[in-house]
Amino acid sequence: FLLENDRAAKQRGRICETASAMPLTLAEVRWFLLENGVEADKIDATWSKGRAALEDLAGTAGCSLRDEGAVRAAHVAALAKKEEEKRAATEASLTPLTEEERARFRLAFDHFDADGSGALDHAEFRKAMIDSGMMPLRSEVTGLFQEADVDGSGTVNFDEYCHFIQVYRAKQS
Repeated sequence: FLLENDRAAKQRGRICETASAMPLTLAEVRWFLLENGVEADKIDATWSKGRAALEDLAGTAGCSLRDEGAVRAAHVAALAKKEEEKRAATEASLTPLTEEERARFRLAFDHFDADGSGALDHAEFRKAMIDSGMMPLRSEVTGLFQEADVDGSGTVNFDEYCHFIQVYRAKQS
């Protein structure tokens, strides 16, 4: 990789590799060095010294920045682990629905299941969210639908609907 030195490159906050279409970002390099025990102040002092200095700094921690794919894969894995930990914490905070809540959810679900199929399709799910006051942006609905459709069937069944509402409420509080 090659540290870009011009002002525009610094504003973009990127490290670029001449042969790579996906250069490492400064955030990826910083994360990798921090994860390998390099102190933040040492990283900050080394940025302006260029590629060789960053690689030397990595070497002092017993790691290397040369394999950008490995650096990126480690960063992506760490982000995924953090997201999974967050999801698990949310799941752990959920309390089981009472019979009264399940009955209320069933009434709402059946109301939104316009075709009576026993599952909500994308359009029915969107209407359910809007009518329930969630008001997602149109661009958010697909992601929320995929999150709710745990089994990947392309529809949201009653249990998935209940779980989604619980998770959504937990995230809002």
